[in-house]
Amino acid sequence: MRYVAAIFLAAGPAWAIVWGLGVAGGLGIPAGDYGDIVRPSAVADGRVILCLSPNLSLTAGVAYRLEHKAKGFPGAENASYDVLPILVGANYRFEYLPCMPYAGGGAAVAVSRATVPAAVGTEEHKATRVGAYAEGGMEYYVVENFGVDMRGRFLAAFGGDSVTRGENLVEADNYLAFDVLIGLFFYP
Repeated sequence: MRYVAAIFLAAGPAWAIVWGLGVAGGLGIPAGDYGDIVRPSAVADGRVILCLSPNLSLTAGVAYRLEHKAKGFPGAENASYDVLPILVGANYRFEYLPCMPYAGGGAAVAVSRATVPAAVGTEEHKATRVGAYAEGGMEYYVVENFGVDMRGRFLAAFGGDSVTRGENLVEADNYLAFDVLIGLFFYP
């Protein structure tokens, strides 16, 4: 199989595309109106990487905010706020092996769900917002095709409706967050 891959890679630049997988975890820090209604939380992140050249790669990924607890309104201790950001973008890597710093960004869609206990049952508010993200980090290669990825990311998505309960904001009209992530990547 390696010989077949080597023949295709030698055939020309069109076959020189390499793909990879990455998983990461870390801390998500909310900002803006979103930061007024939820606390910082754990973040899990997965991505597919398509390297078009040694420096340029396309990425597609999904993240999930774990155990997001609401704050700032009566009953917040029993409320939750789940967000699923879907990200598609590109990264540019600078060659300093075994460390490769990178910067990039792209488009984002944030799907959110606020679950709030009410006197007559549970209220659920859903929103889908479109926005963008920017990130920077460093890949450290432990061996030739496997390593550790450390990155920071800022995500901004707008377009949802704000929802209030009495005078208190329950669902923000924006989704702004800073993520600090550490994970693993693999290029088969």
